[in-house]
Amino acid sequence: MKRSDTRRLNTDVRLERDATAALALYDGSIRHGHRHIALLRYMDARDLAAPLTQRHHEYAQKVASSLSATDVERICGQAIDRSRQRQRAAAKKEADDACVNIDAAASLSRRNAGEVN
Repeated sequence: MKRSDTRRLNTDVRLERDATAALALYDGSIRHGHRHIALLRYMDARDLAAPLTQRHHEYAQKVASSLSATDVERICGQAIDRSRQRQRAAAKKEADDACVNIDAAASLSRRNAGEVN
């Protein structure tokens, strides 16, 4: 996977909450033998309800059992932070979309009011 693909997938996970992108990133980490980032990506995929298989769970378990408790706690903290960031980004996007819809409706209403007069 090219770095540009990884960046795009990361953006999709972060801004669009894309479970398919999260799973693709995790699969890439497994292929490359990553440990810390693989565990973080596993948690991202779980958070986004990606269709994880037994192989995915087993790899995460293998990695977690090879790390210190401190490392696992740190990675879990990062996963929680990332989840909260995704939730905030989604809420902001929904609010922005609602404002755009309200502005469009108000503009249409003003236009229609002008046509009636």
